[in-house]
Amino acid sequence: MKTAQKQEKMSQVVAGEVKGREMFGHAIAGFGQNLIFGLWSSYMMVFYTDIFGISAGAASIIMLITRIWDGINDPMMGTIADHTKTKWGRYRPWLLFMAPVIVIFLVLNFSSPDLSPTLKIVYAAVTYVMMSMAFTAVDVPYWTMPAAMSSDVQKRSKIISFSRMSTTLATTVLGIIAIPLINALGKGDKQKGYMMTALVVGVLGAIFYLIGFANIREHVEPVPNQKITLKSSVKTITQNKPLLLLLCCGLLGNIGTMLKQGMVIYYVKDCVGSESLIPIFSVLFLPGMFLGLIIAPIFTKRFDSKTVFIGGRIFGIIVDVIFFFTGFENVGLVMFLYALTSIPLGISSVVSATMITNTIEYAEWKFGNRQEGLISSTQTLMAKIGMALSAGVTGLVLEMANYVPNQVTGETQMMIHGAFTLFCAVIGVLAIIPMLFNKFTDKEHAKIVAELAERKKQQEQ
Repeated sequence: MKTAQKQEKMSQVVAGEVKGREMFGHAIAGFGQNLIFGLWSSYMMVFYTDIFGISAGAASIIMLITRIWDGINDPMMGTIADHTKTKWGRYRPWLLFMAPVIVIFLVLNFSSPDLSPTLKIVYAAVTYVMMSMAFTAVDVPYWTMPAAMSSDVQKRSKIISFSRMSTTLATTVLGIIAIPLINALGKGDKQKGYMMTALVVGVLGAIFYLIGFANIREHVEPVPNQKITLKSSVKTITQNKPLLLLLCCGLLGNIGTMLKQGMVIYYVKDCVGSESLIPIFSVLFLPGMFLGLIIAPIFTKRFDSKTVFIGGRIFGIIVDVIFFFTGFENVGLVMFLYALTSIPLGISSVVSATMITNTIEYAEWKFGNRQEGLISSTQTLMAKIGMALSAGVTGLVLEMANYVPNQVTGETQMMIHGAFTLFCAVIGVLAIIPMLFNKFTDKEHAKIVAELAERKKQQEQ
């Protein structure tokens, strides 16, 4: 491989080692982040339609427009974070800056001012977009921090693994406490219940942000005097082949994962035939996810991240195919197989995030600029695009299945079952294909890190 910049522009400073308290800080901030995100993403639609009183169509348009804006906002936030200069670092201070802002907009999102129908839609649109921007202002720097905390693959993998466990736990906790909290705080007044719940969850999330801010440290410093322009930023993404391949894998993986999560309510209710089992299925996802998150760093010590990613995906494909052919009559077997499907998700969420983070050094080595925020923003953007596409696929599947609530036929059941299992297996196969063309292995990354360190030494002489 050939570098595109002169040697003196490739400097990188690594100061200090990542400590346990710093990993804890990153994980606890993620817990707060996903408490807030869990409430906002899962309960916003039902609040709009059932409490605030706007149509599902209007709410869907608001969310769609916001996702389109995210395509501009996420990379823009990444660039802003890269240019941030404070005594605390570039990415860490955003936990401090945005903590009160997110609380304010979360409460505004779940407030019910007495407005005309038209003004309600305007109010919802403005507050939803502002909340999305506030959330992005934390989320992009947050997932960039592992790259600024260490340049070592194993350490990054541990940081991401702990944080993914924390964020998954937060989502589960929020799912358990949200409705009881709304009922308890509202005391029969749903509008008050949602608003007060937003306040409680927002304040708790902000406290966890501040705990994270107090413990995290950034050890990897940017290239001195680097000049980041629009042209260099575009090049960092469009000419970063390893990153583009990983984003393709991630986008396809997100579609499959979010499709399964989005359809689980329909699957349990209409195929398994017991709506009361929905909370249990939500919890069933947790053990396998945690197992995948735990074993991913162990596997990457012995095998290349690319091999671990492909192996995890193959395991998931096999489980989904078996799941398809076993059907949905045996509830115990369905629960077991569903729990197994979350293991590869845990593995890939750690490995793919680590590999994308590694492309930061590739971009620095090749182009001369270190833009952690910009590169990391592509992860959050792909997740949002995957979320939007999976929602569209879910709607298409239900439409093709001629789905009618409480009037499910055998044909509808098989269509839902096939999408829940076999279609996800097909997407898993597609997600592997881009990875086969990715030549940027852990060994190549280690060589680049060593070369960057050697250039720094030569510059200092």
